[in-house]
Amino acid sequence: MTARTARKRLQPAERRVLILEEALRLFASRHFSVVTVRDIALVCDINVGLLYHYFENKDDLVRRALGHAIEQLVAGYEERRAAGAEPLAEILAWLDIHMELAPTLALMVKLMSDYASSGLRDAELDALIAGFYGREQQLLEGALARGVASGAFAPVDIARTARRIGLMLDGIFHASASRGDDRIVADIADLADFVRELLAVRGLPAA
Repeated sequence: MTARTARKRLQPAERRVLILEEALRLFASRHFSVVTVRDIALVCDINVGLLYHYFENKDDLVRRALGHAIEQLVAGYEERRAAGAEPLAEILAWLDIHMELAPTLALMVKLMSDYASSGLRDAELDALIAGFYGREQQLLEGALARGVASGAFAPVDIARTARRIGLMLDGIFHASASRGDDRIVADIADLADFVRELLAVRGLPAA
């Protein structure tokens, strides 16, 4: 008789992250509306009661799973963005962290897309998604404004250019899903080259 492999004992914080990551994967690989709390507990190898110790219900899990992915993205960006960095470096840091976290972000985008088309509305989830896109717009606008003001970038419509970069970034993830390819990282690298060309990056004037 084969002995059952002992389950690794996780600290509460580690178990919470495990639940969030598995929940995001299930919500994206199926449709969040059909995934049950029991499904998530099963893939995490825990009982349903323990899962409710960490999260109120499935709606709470959807919000927290999406929020966890967004937190990873923002934290990764802040780590890459050095204080006082040049405007171009800030924009490229945003694109770079999308390349680094591409597998997680592909799940995040799928969940947001499914939610948007579901007809369901959740005020907290709506605020979370709006806050994410608002922050992206703000950081891109800020970097663009500093680049234009310093003469490093060609003059552009700052708000429209920031939105276009965000839309192209989103489009890469959606295109990968619809085409069934694996070009997210390569396409974001191409987007970075396009951004350089779009801004006609000249570098700061000599002192």
